[in-house]
Amino acid sequence: MGRTNMRHILILTALMLLCSIPAVSQQTAPLPDLTTKRLLNDLQITVARTPYPENNMAIGLVVGYGAYFEPSGKAGVANILSRMFLKAAMDKTAKDIQEELAYLGATIDVQCDWDGFRFILRGKNSTVERSLLLLYQVVGEVQFNDADFAAVKQSILSDMQKPPDPRQRIHAQFENVLFSGTGHARPLIGTEKSVSALTIGDVRYFYRRFITPNQASLIIVGDVPTHEVLQRATRIWGVWVRNDEIPFTFVQPRKPAGRQMYIEDDPTSLAVQFIMGNLFPPREDPAYGNALVAALIFQERLTKALPTSLLTVGTAGRRMAGPFYVQGQAAAEQTVEQILKIEGVAEEMKISAVTSEELVAARNKLMEEFDRELSSAEGLCGIMLEAELYRLGNNYASRYPEQLRRCDAEAVKRAAKDFLFPDGEVLLMNGPAAAVKPVLSPLGVLKPLTPEF
Repeated sequence: MGRTNMRHILILTALMLLCSIPAVSQQTAPLPDLTTKRLLNDLQITVARTPYPENNMAIGLVVGYGAYFEPSGKAGVANILSRMFLKAAMDKTAKDIQEELAYLGATIDVQCDWDGFRFILRGKNSTVERSLLLLYQVVGEVQFNDADFAAVKQSILSDMQKPPDPRQRIHAQFENVLFSGTGHARPLIGTEKSVSALTIGDVRYFYRRFITPNQASLIIVGDVPTHEVLQRATRIWGVWVRNDEIPFTFVQPRKPAGRQMYIEDDPTSLAVQFIMGNLFPPREDPAYGNALVAALIFQERLTKALPTSLLTVGTAGRRMAGPFYVQGQAAAEQTVEQILKIEGVAEEMKISAVTSEELVAARNKLMEEFDRELSSAEGLCGIMLEAELYRLGNNYASRYPEQLRRCDAEAVKRAAKDFLFPDGEVLLMNGPAAAVKPVLSPLGVLKPLTPEF
């Protein structure tokens, strides 16, 4: 989901939390004045005028069609497209684009995930008009040529052929099993087979079909003249031609039924890599904020219960249900003990009280992240892009303090019951099957895992 979106996910979750405890951290950065305009091509433009003393500005664009929309058999095409935006534009080579960025003192990042594409240009307030034009040329006038496509494709395939990181590999397998039966039960970047079969025509089709202004929002953040910037942005971006809207009609993932256990045999290994988890609520779900607080408290309780274990608790907010997981490693003979301990801590959260100290700590962690982002043009732009993509509202920051004060421990407890190993879970392991099977047999049927990528 480029740079991981977890940081922005954690930040934006603060906007959805409803806590009854008094605020400890206070919002340190002033909120910007927002002015919004919708163009005839249905592109929404928002200018957030900020009083930051630096000359820093950020221009962000989010397009709400991501890898979910890849045609069957074309896995990885969205990822390839994201890597081609800075290669060439109308009357501009990659060298021309980089020279223009250097002249402006700017950079552009392009990110692609399941839900959409994000573009962030970091630059200076004084170059806002020229920066708006350059970003439009990169996005709206992108050109695809055979040489650039071949180079990007080969780079991706070369990375796929390198020995994978064991933790990343088992995590990818976990998502494949968890989302089985849906169109995204596969790696975001595609597989070696699917990427090898992609053509430049596939990239051009995806771009023409899905990179469209009627599913996009443009956000300008900085100490800039609002109405003048809106006029210039309208003139530049108003020529972008819209496409037909495509409904979001994908198969929703199913909740795991019972404990589903899989193992990939590695007889040479002395330890077991494992990952266990279930579905997490969609980003727009009102329960998402409380579920994330529950996950944060759960992680702290795991750290106390298993202080010598290197466990990672992770979540991902997506347009559809995302993953919740605990990932770790244990000696073969200790695997069952550790898994049962993790499940036991989760069960304890469902029946025991959540303390005010735990709520304060979880809320402060989110608030501190939010404050750091809110205090920079780039950070605020990223937050606003997330809010647009997940329809959280462009006034959430002004509503945040009151929302944060409304959450209670019971809501977090309900979230723990619903989303921390509720009625089922997926458990994947990689390790010596002969040593693991006997100790795992009391937990249920252990199925062999056949890697699909």
